Amino acid sequence: MHMVKEEVKALLEEYLDAPEAWSDNVMIEVDPKTLDCRLYDEDDTDIESSEKDYWEVMELLQMASNDSGAWEIDPEALEELAATYQYQ
Repeated sequence: MHMVKEEVKALLEEYLDAPEAWSDNVMIEVDPKTLDCRLYDEDDTDIESSEKDYWEVMELLQMASNDSGAWEIDPEALEELAATYQYQ
């Protein structure tokens, strides 16, 4: 679980460093067999029939608590994602 959590956290930090570099529909792609993760920003894959799992980046973020208008990682959403792969 920790490997997926740390890998996804790093990907979210990469996204937050330059959100303008990604489309509005960017996702985290997780291969449930290998637990490899990456930012996914492509339109040509049918994610509904894919063997990989996709998580919307914006569902893993929340507004920053300091009212700056910035986004930050939602720790509860990150834990939920990581728990999905805990026993794999």
